[in-house]
Amino acid sequence: MNIVTALVAGVLAFAVAGSAAATLARQPKLVGIVAAVGFPVRRMWMLGVVKLAAAFGLVCGLLWPPLAVAAAIGLVVYFCAAIGMHLRMRQRDIAAPAVFLFLSVVTSLLLAVGL
Repeated sequence: MNIVTALVAGVLAFAVAGSAAATLARQPKLVGIVAAVGFPVRRMWMLGVVKLAAAFGLVCGLLWPPLAVAAAIGLVVYFCAAIGMHLRMRQRDIAAPAVFLFLSVVTSLLLAVGL
C-alpha cells in the first residue's frame, strides 16, 4: 500500500470515526436526520457501531490490506443505503452521505488496485 492510499484510507477512517462518535452520542441533529429517513431512532446505536467497525477495519487494514478493502466496500454499501433511504423519504439533503460515499469509493478503488 502506498502513501496516497494510506492517506486517503486514513482520512476516511478519521471522518467515519467522527461520524460514529456523533451517532453514538445521539447528537440531536443526527437524531432528527435518522428519524426523518425512517430509521428507528432506538436502533441508532447500530449505525454508530457499523461506522466505528469500518473505521477500525480501515486502520487495521494498513497492516493487512484485505481488511481495509472489506471495510471500504462495506462503507460503499452503507452510504448507498443511506442515500437510498434519504431519497425514498424525499429528503434531498444528501451532501454528507454523498461525500462519504465518494471517499469510500475512491478508497475502495485505490485499495483494490493495490495503489
